[in-house]
Amino acid sequence: MAEKVKKLNLQRDYKKYLYFIDGNGNVCQKSKLGEGGSEILVSNAVQRDNKYLYFIDKDGDVARSQRSSGRKNAA
Repeated sequence: MAEKVKKLNLQRDYKKYLYFIDGNGNVCQKSKLGEGGSEILVSNAVQRDNKYLYFIDKDGDVARSQRSSGRKNAA
């Protein structure tokens, strides 16, 4: 279950751009065609914690979910 961290209400165009949160906590967009670099939309949107996976949810807000604790043996 994911929890909202910050409300941004980003208007996104998923046909042209990929949206992600970089290592510094900035919300960025990058062209799907691979042309040019990434553009920062919101600087320092979140303080990252390595226990969580951060993403942009369907409402355009920053959300996080807890990372898995480790590998499971398939034996």
